[in-house]
Amino acid sequence: MAKKSKTTLNVSNKKVTAFLKAMAHPIRMDIVNLLLQTTQMTVSEICESLDLEQSLTSHHLANMRNSGVLASKREGKNIQYMLKSSKIEEILNIIKELVEE
Repeated sequence: MAKKSKTTLNVSNKKVTAFLKAMAHPIRMDIVNLLLQTTQMTVSEICESLDLEQSLTSHHLANMRNSGVLASKREGKNIQYMLKSSKIEEILNIIKELVEE
């Protein structure tokens, strides 16, 4: 098996770390759980559902989008946010199993 270069591993590790950091916040976990239930939502819908300020919600959404947790698409005046991958639910389920052992 070919060995990966140290640079490749560092880039990969940084991406993984950024992804996990983006998930490691209670509000962000609430957003992920909400999107697991509803597929896609606007900032306003997320704010209303979680009773959060729009500026705070937008900050968390930007962080999650930049880290690869969320994707977004513009629909008219609104931006819809959704989980970037269906595997996020699998990852969360594995983590829950690990912490409940």
